[in-house]
Parts: sequence; structure tokens; C-alpha cells
Amino acid sequence: MTLHAPPRDILSTLSEGKGATATAPYTERFDHAPSRTLAANSTHDLGEILVITGEEPLVIVDVDDGFALTAVNEGKPRLRSACQLLFRHAYQYVTFHVEVDSRTADAHIGLLRHTTLAEVQAFTLHRPKPLRTQEGSRLHHTIEYRAPPLEEVQGIVWRGGNLKLSHIELAP
Repeated sequence: MTLHAPPRDILSTLSEGKGATATAPYTERFDHAPSRTLAANSTHDLGEILVITGEEPLVIVDVDDGFALTAVNEGKPRLRSACQLLFRHAYQYVTFHVEVDSRTADAHIGLLRHTTLAEVQAFTLHRPKPLRTQEGSRLHHTIEYRAPPLEEVQGIVWRGGNLKLSHIELAP
């Protein structure tokens, strides 16, 4: 599972002032992406968000209330995904929805600090334990984060098992 650092020219396109804070809220629902498949080891421009894929391609799939970003080999237990979602501006409030299936490995989610892109907050999402009578149990979780002043968030990193990431809401 390798995720290469984004090239410096990509970081310079995030915002004019390198880490400039946003002035308006933004919601990403993945409904306007030019393609439903995001090739491995490449950068995909979705407007306010740049998706940098690792060794596994990603796809945008239909979910009950919109679209979600997930790995191509959904349900593969040993899948080792890696990707970064970089915001063109820094935001103080970040909210997003994740869904983890019982057939995958644990997943790591990190929030990236503006200017340095170091992880300012991290979460490990353990796969839900399947019940004998229930196949395909799923864990649904909404992550809400409020960054302290001068530590605004400029991206999300995802490593490890597969998950579905959706409804990203960003606010200054």
C-alpha cells in the first residue's frame, strides 16, 4: 500500500495563497465527476477537491442517498487502498460519511493540516463483526471535525481496507 506524495505543482494549485482559508462552504457529493472510474496512481480534478489515487483505482458508486467514493474491488478482504482528497482551500469544519463493510480490513482516515499536509487528526475504522445470521453487516459513521484556529484542514487521507466515503461538507 503505497501512496506517493503529491507533486509540488499539484500542491501549488490548491489555492493561490498556499493554505488560504475558504470563504464559503462547499459540499462534495461526487455527482459531477467527469468519470465514474478514477485510475490508480493519478490525480483527478473534481473542482474544489483533488483525488490522488494510490495503487488501487477508485470508483464512484450509487448509494441510497447519492454517490460515494470506494475502491474498485469492493468486498475484497485484503484490499490495501490508499488515496488523498486534497481541498483547494483550508476549512475549519469538516464532516463526511463513511461506510465500512464486514468483508474488508480495518481502514485509517486522517485529516490533513493546511500548509504542511501532516495528519492533524486520525481515526481507525475497524470492520464490523459479522453476525452468524447476518451476512454483509455494515458500519455507518459520520465524522465531524472542527479544527482549532491556524490548524485548518486541507485534505483527507484514506489507507487500509475499503470503505465508502460520501457527503463531504466543508465550512470556513
